Amino acid sequence: MAKEIAKASQNELTWKHKIGYAAGDAGGVMTLVLVSSYMTRYITNVLTIPYATLSVLLLIWNIWDMVNDPLMGTLMDKTFAKAKSDRDKFRPWILYSIAPIVLGIIAFFSVPSLLNGFAAVAALFIFKIIYELGYTMMNIGMGSLLGTMATNDPERATLSSARGMGSTVGSLVGMVVVPQILSRLGENPQGYFWAAVVCGILGGFSVLVHYLWTEERNITDRNSDPNDEKNNVKFTDIINVFKENRAFLALSLHSIIIVFGTTIYNQFNAYMYADVLGDISLLSYTSIISMVLTIVILTFAPGLVKRFGGTVRVIRAALLIGIALMGSLFALMLGADVPAVLFLVASGVGFAMINLSVQMQWGLVGESIDYNEYLTGKRTEGAIYGTFSLTRRVGQTISQSLAVLMIGWIGYNPELTNAGIAQADGTIFSIKFMTLVVPAIAALGSWACFKFIWHLEGDLRDKLTLWKDSKTADVEGFDEE
Repeated sequence: MAKEIAKASQNELTWKHKIGYAAGDAGGVMTLVLVSSYMTRYITNVLTIPYATLSVLLLIWNIWDMVNDPLMGTLMDKTFAKAKSDRDKFRPWILYSIAPIVLGIIAFFSVPSLLNGFAAVAALFIFKIIYELGYTMMNIGMGSLLGTMATNDPERATLSSARGMGSTVGSLVGMVVVPQILSRLGENPQGYFWAAVVCGILGGFSVLVHYLWTEERNITDRNSDPNDEKNNVKFTDIINVFKENRAFLALSLHSIIIVFGTTIYNQFNAYMYADVLGDISLLSYTSIISMVLTIVILTFAPGLVKRFGGTVRVIRAALLIGIALMGSLFALMLGADVPAVLFLVASGVGFAMINLSVQMQWGLVGESIDYNEYLTGKRTEGAIYGTFSLTRRVGQTISQSLAVLMIGWIGYNPELTNAGIAQADGTIFSIKFMTLVVPAIAALGSWACFKFIWHLEGDLRDKLTLWKDSKTADVEGFDEE
């Protein structure tokens, strides 16, 4: 066993590993784009379900998702700790997730349109639960997999960048394909059905590639004794994580805040292009700008991290740039008619800068997992990543529910849009504010988390590095014996 451990720590990540890991988030995000950006319009404009009903559905869905994430992660840890076979810890769950993801999203965007009243609402509820079960299974498995694929800090940074690129490519595909399908087929049951079919099939295939081309290389915990206290994973362990792990607390607060801002942006961006700029197909181009810029930055991320002196410093700088761009664009729109081209370029670049904190955060999650093991002696990737995912759900729950309510509060009338009539001036102003200012405020809050709470820098980071090196030395010494 010790020889296997030493061998696993010496093998280098291959391009196949990197592409395979990137494919996971690419596949998940391809489907998530349709759900996060178009679900509200599909339910209210196509199915004509009242905003109040949708708000209740969102609240129930997101509360379950919030509970489901840490439960799923802890279940993965507990199942592996009790397993007696030399099995992978997370990859099997990724394979199981493909069917509910693909079938769930296609059914969600097709079956309810064939029903009426309570039956349509019930179908929406059930198929969303099925889709989210698959997505959670894949997402927790994929995120936790980073800790079992990476054996050192450079590999962790490499996989984090790969995931960011995969997420960007998946988002780019979704944000380009879906508007074009809806523009040609219309925002009707047929248009949303084919959008779901395309996103579901492409996403499912990408997740399959993720399963086939990844490998759990860090096998130090395999065949461990389930009776050993350090392997006794408890659901209550996460309470101590929040109490003792300041780095994880900073990431969790950042996650809630930044997901709130980006979700509001994604929810209102469709209304910005459809109801303010008058052409929803333009949404594809701003997505291209944002995603391509993100890919370019992530390509040079290792060099930027070295130049700036750490991932956190790169994130803070990008957030400040995004805040300046979004705020300036909103101020300009208050006193002038901004051309669509200028808006899509400025907002695309601004959002890319803000969203970079999401794309580069995964390596920091890995650091907080290492730090938690340093503090407690337990290695619980699933539980910690599941809880981190919960914080993202909290931000999403608040922002989605608020966005739905705000659409009604600002006086948005879907009948005017369907009739080709412009919305009221106050409604137009509110759409601009929610699309630009709210994400900028959220980015400022995220910057504050990394500036004043995150503390894995300087002497503490050096101590953590020495501790990890000592663990590696212990394993190699045992192998020599």
